[in-house]
Amino acid sequence: MATRSFIAKYDTDANFYDAIYCHWDGYPSGVGVTLRDHYDTDLWAKMLVNIGDISSLRDGFEDTERESYKKRGDTDVDTKTFKYHSEMVEYYRNMSCEYGYVWEDGKWNCYALDPQEINLYEMESADV
Repeated sequence: MATRSFIAKYDTDANFYDAIYCHWDGYPSGVGVTLRDHYDTDLWAKMLVNIGDISSLRDGFEDTERESYKKRGDTDVDTKTFKYHSEMVEYYRNMSCEYGYVWEDGKWNCYALDPQEINLYEMESADV
């Protein structure tokens, strides 16, 4: 069974979030560690969310790009843009996402999307 997640980058200049859906391995020990270890700059975060929705996140960018739903011909899988964090969370909760990852202020933040609340986890610790 999939652990769905979303991956987003906050644009501080324009005040919006660009976000994508990721179907597999959304746990902090999966997607979270991969983001922290392999997509740890503004440029990598921007390139990643520009891919559009993905089946899974891989260590290498080219490998992740091959996981893009666009590559297999799916539609409505482009990067989504949100003005508000709450709007983005609600959108992905409705897609049954369990975790969200947001690049802002030079680091990844992990959010557990409990049905009643949002819990923030620190991504810098080695025990993610």
